[in-house]
Amino acid sequence: MALILDLRSDWWRAVTRFAELLYDSLADNLVSIIALPDDLLTFYDSNVLVVVDRLDRDVSLKVADAALRVNEQYKSTISYIVTTREDGETIEKFRKTGKADEGG
Repeated sequence: MALILDLRSDWWRAVTRFAELLYDSLADNLVSIIALPDDLLTFYDSNVLVVVDRLDRDVSLKVADAALRVNEQYKSTISYIVTTREDGETIEKFRKTGKADEGG
């Protein structure tokens, strides 16, 4: 599966910046970031899924801070869900939401 980032797109620049901030603040706890194709498509009112090894209040606050910082900087809005890698059901449903828009 190819990953195509349109770097002229405000949405993908916002997602890229969000990923950078999360990587810097969560380090090895960050497993993956799954972004839907655009900020208008949502799953449970979210367009980005953040997957971590361990989820606690500190992690939640760091993700919220990153989203606030990005949302102040870009026109697109990061609306996220945080889960752990053990939550395979949410991860799979989120991935399928993105594929549905692409005809997959």
